[in-house]
Amino acid sequence: MSGSKSGLLILLFILFLVNIKILVSRIYIIIPSAIALVILVFLIFKSRMGGKFDIEKIDRFKFLMVFLEETKDWTVMDFLFGAERITALSLESCKKLSFYKELFSYENDGSCYSVIFHSYILRVIYDHGILIFLFMLLFVHKLIALSGFSRKNSFAVIGIALINGLSVSSFNSVYFIAGLSFFLIMDRKIKEKNKHMTI
Repeated sequence: MSGSKSGLLILLFILFLVNIKILVSRIYIIIPSAIALVILVFLIFKSRMGGKFDIEKIDRFKFLMVFLEETKDWTVMDFLFGAERITALSLESCKKLSFYKELFSYENDGSCYSVIFHSYILRVIYDHGILIFLFMLLFVHKLIALSGFSRKNSFAVIGIALINGLSVSSFNSVYFIAGLSFFLIMDRKIKEKNKHMTI
């Protein structure tokens, strides 16, 4: 409803995940509906970009290009463990993202850090590496599994976080933590209530 691009992707992901069996059994209806949804999403993207769709004008695309430029000389170990702690981006990259001046260093010397990527996924990989990123996904999965949820539930929660991770917050958001905590607590209360009713 807010017009958020990541919000639209999350909605499509959840609708697909919840209705996957229906989608498979009614594929002849779903394909035209999916095409209509894709067109709708495209039109919303287009309207958010001033009436003309240009992928190079999408800020997330610009962040990705700068990230790829910053990591073009990385080794396998760099990707696994990330950059050295508190590593500033090159001045050239900072200049390319100068439209986000409020995210530049407080030193006011034109320097900037990974926070300017906006995308949580890019920030984690740049600062901490793929191993820490995968560990974080595994930790959330185990937490959900130990609380009695199915793999489908875990996939849904992690999927939402990853799609949101294309934007700013994702796992780093207090709203994600609060939502996940509420989700787990409510399920536990329902299980306890059902257990007492059975007894």
